[in-house]
Amino acid sequence: MKLAVLYSPPGALLPGDPIDKYAEHDGDETIQGVCGALERLGHVAVPVIADRRLPWRLDEGGFDAAFNIAEGEGRRCREAVPAAVCELLGLPYTHSDPLTLAVCLDKDVARRLVASEVLVARGGVVRSRDQLAALGLVYPVIVKPNDEGSSKGIRGTPVAMDEGSAWEKVCWLIETYGCPVLVEEMIPGVEVTVGLRGNGDAVELLGMAEMVPLQPGPFVYTHELKTDPNFGEYLQIRTPPKLPLAQLQAFEAAARAAWRLLGCRDVARFDLRLNAEGLPVFMECNPIPGIKPGWSDLVLMTRDRMTYDELVGGVLAAAQGRWEISKSS
Repeated sequence: MKLAVLYSPPGALLPGDPIDKYAEHDGDETIQGVCGALERLGHVAVPVIADRRLPWRLDEGGFDAAFNIAEGEGRRCREAVPAAVCELLGLPYTHSDPLTLAVCLDKDVARRLVASEVLVARGGVVRSRDQLAALGLVYPVIVKPNDEGSSKGIRGTPVAMDEGSAWEKVCWLIETYGCPVLVEEMIPGVEVTVGLRGNGDAVELLGMAEMVPLQPGPFVYTHELKTDPNFGEYLQIRTPPKLPLAQLQAFEAAARAAWRLLGCRDVARFDLRLNAEGLPVFMECNPIPGIKPGWSDLVLMTRDRMTYDELVGGVLAAAQGRWEISKSS
């Protein structure tokens, strides 16, 4: 097949831009990795930037399908736009549909949908001091952008020990990123990320990764930590997790429930934490999880069981199965 690999490259920072403005965008290493894997699997892979010219690029490119890892442009619906363009043109594409992509990027909407079957932290979107007080949260809390990923906006010390400190962080995020702000009670237990791949009754567990902090104090996976060259001094990513079987099964069950409730397809990653009672709490879902060779969570959690090409090829195969079912129905 001739595949368009949809992506959003990082741009140049302008004066006044936050340092993590393009934290979610994929660099050359990721695009070359994905294209290389698809080429080795026998396809023709063409990198296609998902900007305002995307409809014309796809319409004129003679593509059979798209491998979609694009972030898009805009706010909470930006990840939905490239997928919606594919639907407009009748072009099959990988990963979730526009509705799921938009819902998952809005963390508060996602948590409200998941809450019918999976535990979520107490909290909500805050736009005023009165709203923050009305939530009646038990401190400490974590303060983060409501519609960003890749730890964008989670910088410095995002944990607040009291209402005054929380409000200061809310104001800073609104001023710096111009975004809605989510404030949630801090979940104290171990953090685990779960990868799932497939569709229908054939959704498989790709693996799990346990975040093991090496420094004292509340652990938060901040932007600074992710980009620190001395990353290994502060955090160990343990794959597989060294946790009791019952806890691992609970994490998987929670991720599978969230997958179903959010309408995920092909592949997704779920971040969860154990609460004080030892039960998994949903934090967020990434339906376009990072796939940077040798780095991203999905790559790390599967490296002992499959090659990078098999990881990428499995996502495409899951999507192809969907496309065939759609054609025959």
